[in-house]
Amino acid sequence: MKNKLIAILAFFNILAVSNTANAVQIMPEQFMAMVQMTVVDEGITGKEVDESIKSMATNESILHVAMFPLSEQIANVTGKPYRHLSIHNICDAKTAGQIADVDDRFTVILPCKIAVVEGKDKVNRMFSMNPEVMGVLNLPTGPKEMAEAVAAKMDAIIAGAKEGSF
Repeated sequence: MKNKLIAILAFFNILAVSNTANAVQIMPEQFMAMVQMTVVDEGITGKEVDESIKSMATNESILHVAMFPLSEQIANVTGKPYRHLSIHNICDAKTAGQIADVDDRFTVILPCKIAVVEGKDKVNRMFSMNPEVMGVLNLPTGPKEMAEAVAAKMDAIIAGAKEGSF
């Protein structure tokens, strides 16, 4: 409950400053409450997680829009290898449109990204938006139900990718 309250406060603080010249101080713990972290099972590589996410998106009947292999791009720019870092965009366009129609600012927190990160400690993790954030938007019934369905699909994708499922 504490994390949900912090996420609510963080979200509404962000909305409050979007129309004002005065910035509201957002504390790190407010941001962190908006993020969900899932540790990948030991022995599963970042590339395997990437492939699993693509496959699980298909299984969940949701569009895997793109995968950005940031570690490869970082290596190309720096000339040095970099630990695994990729970003997946997964989207249900109808839901995104419904949420944008409620408030354009909500598009910044659509639950459609999964980051796959090999930590400095060599542990692979996935990061995504905490689905509880969508629950505090006071969306009308239709868009709210659609957002909840997308959040459930994202949770299923993450759960499967955590263990390397296809």
